[in-house]
Amino acid sequence: MPPRPPTDVCLTVDIEFSIAGTFHDPDRRRPVGAPAVECSIAGEGHGLDFLLRTLARHGQRATFFVETLCTAHFGDEPMRTYAERILDAGHEVGLHLHPCWQIFHFPDWRSRVRRAGPGDSLCGRPAEAVEATIANGLGVMERWGLPRPTSLRMGNLMCDLGIYRAMARLGLTVASNVGLGIHRSGDAALHLTGGAHVVEGVTELPVLTYDVGLPLGRPPRQKCLTITGTAAGTTRRLLQDVRAADGGPVVVLTHPFEFAKRRDPDFATLRPNRINQRRLADLCAFVAERPADFRMATITEAAASAHPPTVMAAGPDVAFASVLPGLIANRLNDLVWRL
Repeated sequence: MPPRPPTDVCLTVDIEFSIAGTFHDPDRRRPVGAPAVECSIAGEGHGLDFLLRTLARHGQRATFFVETLCTAHFGDEPMRTYAERILDAGHEVGLHLHPCWQIFHFPDWRSRVRRAGPGDSLCGRPAEAVEATIANGLGVMERWGLPRPTSLRMGNLMCDLGIYRAMARLGLTVASNVGLGIHRSGDAALHLTGGAHVVEGVTELPVLTYDVGLPLGRPPRQKCLTITGTAAGTTRRLLQDVRAADGGPVVVLTHPFEFAKRRDPDFATLRPNRINQRRLADLCAFVAERPADFRMATITEAAASAHPPTVMAAGPDVAFASVLPGLIANRLNDLVWRL
């Protein structure tokens, strides 16, 4: 019997600007662009630059979902430049959409926010509106002169079946729209913990959801596999558990701003987030050192190798005692500025 191919591990990075409280206080707050992606400290980039440096050092590739509807407020720059840098570094650029940015197309956006809020989900919207929004996002990348993406992630992992139908009509073949530890869709067909699935003709690779057992007989808590939320030891164990169960692909979620601490929504006062930086480096090294067992692949690469689709009936279980050190580290990281 030939050896099993390596289990695909997909590091996915959402590249997005920050609303920075603007919708809560539209008269005094303004969105933040470049600082939320660059996270520059003393002339050194601890956001996107750190990610690209770390991946290059370990010879790994990732998928960067680039948010394009922010152009309604910021125009094409600097997001276009970030997408070009990511492509030049050899990574996949997928499409990321936060529909809330579209409100800035309206001169009276402040009064609209006060009346009804911005709306950051396409779930339950008419089919033509969903398709038009996704097409708008694709059109921005076309205007930038970038290759047409094949993958999409909706903001906040908010999705329903109508979004997949619109994706299929627009030629988007791969999605990573599901993460039960972050958002649970009203469509039961999207209650997926991991693996690869065909949804309305689109291959969906959910962010891995795992169950954390809680003390005192409380029901398990579902968590998504993220750099900022999952300690390095737990991540390694989850990868090994999925490998042993012949599951996968394993999708990990992160953002550039997770690698810097900030004291204000404007990203004016920053400090390197050393704990999260070490977690990313550990993941890249763990995969690189085990080529027979794991391959860090882009979302599109993993989808192409996952046919017939794999199915994970339930997410991996993690005992509370094993995640407790990571929870303590996260809390200390939040409380101690210089940690």
